[in-house]
Amino acid sequence: MKKYTFVFVCLVTLLGIAWAKTPPAKTFKAPQNAEMRNNQQNAAITFNGKKFYLQYSVGNDQQMWLNEYLPTGSNFNNYTEMIALRSYENSKATPQQIAQMIAGNFTKQYPGVKFLLAANDKTGDGLVSFIMVQGNILEHNIYRTTTKGGTPISLQYVYRKYCQDGEQRQACMSAFSQEVRTRRTEWINALDGMPVPSVVRTIKQ
Repeated sequence: MKKYTFVFVCLVTLLGIAWAKTPPAKTFKAPQNAEMRNNQQNAAITFNGKKFYLQYSVGNDQQMWLNEYLPTGSNFNNYTEMIALRSYENSKATPQQIAQMIAGNFTKQYPGVKFLLAANDKTGDGLVSFIMVQGNILEHNIYRTTTKGGTPISLQYVYRKYCQDGEQRQACMSAFSQEVRTRRTEWINALDGMPVPSVVRTIKQ
């Protein structure tokens, strides 16, 4: 694993992991958009040995493009893993500045969210990691911020688990916590070593 220097750490511990009871939200929505249907003819990327297919693309060349990828058989109502790519068009920000922006934006919107923010000493890439809870959805997020062709890029990996109310909720939350503790380094390594995909700038109907 490439070496990261942790430039900011602010964690609230529950079962050994940082948590915040706030809803996840997309950071950008352009006026013109269209959903990418579940179709394996769409663009595909590989993360940690698994194929993900482009399901959603929205944006413009003046602000930002957002591409969201899901594994086969998943949709936005039931997915447990997702890869999202954001291309910050016309921005001159460094990867570490983009990482700080991501953390800062969520802090302003949801003051309860606590972050792990880091910088890669060798590449200059940034890293943001946090956990959010929305009702029965537990979500661990990792962002790698980098550049492609001089344009700032963020690659986001989302791992979700659905824990229903009732007697088994605490056991489900504990299992989620254990999996995150066990696999977080694996996920960071996979995101860190992943080739940056090309941005899909056309939107299929």
